[in-house]
Amino acid sequence: MKNLITAAACLLLLLAFLVQIIENQKIYIKITNLDEEVNNFKEVIKQDGCITGDNEKRMIGEISRILNCNPQKIKIKGDKKPMQRGELIRYRVEVPIENVIANREFWGIPKDYDKINYVVKRNTTSEYIGI
Repeated sequence: MKNLITAAACLLLLLAFLVQIIENQKIYIKITNLDEEVNNFKEVIKQDGCITGDNEKRMIGEISRILNCNPQKIKIKGDKKPMQRGELIRYRVEVPIENVIANREFWGIPKDYDKINYVVKRNTTSEYIGI
């Protein structure tokens, strides 16, 4: 009987780890999609020469769709003044990703610790020719 009780407890712990592995895969897919969207954003601002209101709104909309999060929490910073061809455009994208720990109540982890910040700080060369 004691072996059965011990085995049940071990299975419960193993199941908790299995659920976390599945959650990690879901987060990995979200971050991969987020990286692709940031790369698309980079290509757009290269053509425009800077971050415009339109491409910033589109980027925020796509990120909030991918992560199913509040658009007000997404921060995009960078050069808003058009840069000529060959000049460097700086940009930074910061997004909080919440609910990264499956069964956080089971592990006794507070909600404040159940998030990560995805931060991309990059530069790109402008292709804007000023027409």
